[in-house]
Amino acid sequence: MAKKKKNNSFLSSFDYTRKMEVAGILIMAVAALLLLSIASYNPADYGIVKTLSSESLLQVDRGPALRVNNWLGVIGAYISNLFVHVLFGYVSIIVPILIASLGWYVFRQKPVAELGWPLAYGIWVMVLISTTIGWFYNEYEAYSMAWSGGSGISVAQILHNITGVGSIIILAVLLFVSALILIDRDLQKTIDTLKSWTSDFRENRDRKREERLRKKEEKAAIKQRQKADAAAKKEMESAKKQPVSSDTDTAPDTQKHSSIDDIVERSQEEDRKRELEKKKERAELEKLPPRAILEKKTAAEEKTVVDDNDDDDVEISVFVGEGDEEASERELDRVNKDKAREVPVIKYKFPGIDLLDAPPNEGNEVDLDEIKENKRIILDKLKRHKIEILSINAIVGPTVTLYELEPSPDVKISKIESYANDLKMATASHGLRIIAPIPGRSAVGIEVPNSTRETVYIKSVINTKKFVETDHELPVAFGKTIENEVFMIDLTRMPHLLIAGATGSGKSVGINTIITCLLYKCHPDNLKFVLVDPKKIELSLYRNIQNHYLAVLPGSEEPIVTNTDMALETLESVTKEMDERYDLLKMAMVRDIKSYNEKFKSGELDEELGHRHLPYIVVIIDELADLMMTAGKQIEEPIARLAQLARAIGIHLVVATQRPSVNVITGTIKANFPARIAYQVASKVDSRTILDTGGADQLVGRGDMLFASGAGMTRIQNAYVSAEEVERVTSFIGEQKGFKKPFQLPVVETDDGGIPDPLDDIDDLFREAAKIVVLHQQGSVSLLQRKLKIGYNRAGRIIDQLYNAGVVGPYQGSTARDVKITEEEDLDEIFEELGL
Repeated sequence: MAKKKKNNSFLSSFDYTRKMEVAGILIMAVAALLLLSIASYNPADYGIVKTLSSESLLQVDRGPALRVNNWLGVIGAYISNLFVHVLFGYVSIIVPILIASLGWYVFRQKPVAELGWPLAYGIWVMVLISTTIGWFYNEYEAYSMAWSGGSGISVAQILHNITGVGSIIILAVLLFVSALILIDRDLQKTIDTLKSWTSDFRENRDRKREERLRKKEEKAAIKQRQKADAAAKKEMESAKKQPVSSDTDTAPDTQKHSSIDDIVERSQEEDRKRELEKKKERAELEKLPPRAILEKKTAAEEKTVVDDNDDDDVEISVFVGEGDEEASERELDRVNKDKAREVPVIKYKFPGIDLLDAPPNEGNEVDLDEIKENKRIILDKLKRHKIEILSINAIVGPTVTLYELEPSPDVKISKIESYANDLKMATASHGLRIIAPIPGRSAVGIEVPNSTRETVYIKSVINTKKFVETDHELPVAFGKTIENEVFMIDLTRMPHLLIAGATGSGKSVGINTIITCLLYKCHPDNLKFVLVDPKKIELSLYRNIQNHYLAVLPGSEEPIVTNTDMALETLESVTKEMDERYDLLKMAMVRDIKSYNEKFKSGELDEELGHRHLPYIVVIIDELADLMMTAGKQIEEPIARLAQLARAIGIHLVVATQRPSVNVITGTIKANFPARIAYQVASKVDSRTILDTGGADQLVGRGDMLFASGAGMTRIQNAYVSAEEVERVTSFIGEQKGFKKPFQLPVVETDDGGIPDPLDDIDDLFREAAKIVVLHQQGSVSLLQRKLKIGYNRAGRIIDQLYNAGVVGPYQGSTARDVKITEEEDLDEIFEELGL
């Protein structure tokens, strides 16, 4: 029985396949007949078939139907008249092609839905070409109307009546756009493809021209060598033919032979010298560091400077990095457009690269005289202290030049490091830093600031293939290294960032660089910012993007936190969000936020159980020192908890301070921030506090920074982003329709959340506090702190007592409590009841 059922299912599937194949063949046959009919159109056929009767069609011998020229006979005459004369002329041949495509898809059992775009495009092109031909027919009548058809002529006439002569321009533009769409549906990509084809053609042409010139030069050299060999051979033969007859002729003959031998020996000696020079060059290249060679000069420009005035014979090789490959003008927009389609929660458009200022074409000019002079000073100073240097290389960066010195094997590295101040005085540089040794290299590095510094603009960093094509979750491109390469990190792998720097060193610009990079790569549904700005003005421009990117407390009046009480409450709320996220990950049985979101997107998690999409949250604190001074240990606790636990659930901290002292960057905070950035600081103590080593005190300011992440330090020139650029980017985002409200952080229920306390021990300042609250109509702890000059705890107890006495309302999160009393008479009655 089972076998019979199996056979029946096989037969049914076999029958369905056979039916589809037969249907596909029939559709393609109809398309072929239509093609024959249209291709054999004759204007006279329709006049003949109109005179035919049904009896004449049945005549066996020479009836009138035999005069029809169409290959499909009478039926073909009707069909061809409809498509060619009435509709769109010979261009109607597109119709049978489309029908044949449909038949092929049916025959091969492919999804017919894939033909939607080709069918629409084919019909559009048919109408457009027919209308264009019809326009020329109306104007010049240079050909038969069968080329455009009646419909094409009518549409062209209507378009001409509306737009006049401009109709042909409209048709030409539509034809051009349609041709580009045929190549690729993305017009910008098509234009870029055409540009690349043109550039490739030019490169191939130039390469072929160079090859032809090279071959000509090789042929000329070969001919010249052959002529020289022939002359030498002829000279040898002539010398051999001369007879040796007497003693007087022996001397000249011997001289000729010796001169020929000398020629041969000289040529052999020159060959040996050339071979030795090649071997020497290869050996020197092998000695150079890999980053100096830069992929066999493809990613770097190499120049060698020899100081002829020096007594030493040490050569200096100068290496200037060309930087990362730039992305095309629209490549970032295309990548972001595809990313925006992946997250269809809101219709969002990423900011374009044109919102950023274009860097001037100044480039990184190399002052060879300055490098040559610094090399002379360094070698002379070390020579005076009997330190021998075997080789020296110079790598020119935007801010500093790194001189890599290879000392003699018997030189102690600490001895070179002890002469840092002597070298600083000799070179007269603002900040000179010695790296002894360079990690991973058997060399000592001396970083000397350039006399003319290059500004690294944010556009030159973002508009690179390295940034555009990155797969990082939270990519941040800080700027450029000494090798002129874009330095980029993934904030999710840090996982937190500690920033320190003196006033004016570029710390605030660095924070703006971090936020701008994230805005250009992260969708609002996947990223939220918590901005804490005690200075109140540094991050105020980001208020425009509150409904897109900011996370706030419910009922908060300001999207950016600017006072200590709000900062403490916000950080505690973020801590509660962290605990809730860990509960969700526990229920979902995953270990990180990426796996959780993938599981939620696939529908494996039930929203009724509280599961939701979890965006990354980046908490940015612009000035930690101010918070530590006003709140102390209270603010340190949530920061330490987040730093210890928040990595797996997608919450990351970026904390900045002007004062990297031990009472601000405490041991608890410092231990949980492995990634650190140091801008210019005032002293070596501050440098050791932030980096655990010196060096930050030798930076030159204006974005010059050191990045440390546990694997050595990297010197970077921070990318500059102006306030005008930030304003343009945030305005562009803010003008779009975002979420209805900012991302809501959870409310933290505190001990003073409305639980009545007895009024046994009323505070001495209760009466005065009640009058202040009624006068200002604001039940706030911070208000009592300021007016009564008392601490937070005492002000909180007084607020609790006012609530129990009925003066203020219950706790409302971040907003002040409501004041229930408006008149002083009512307040006096409460005082009488309490016996005050």
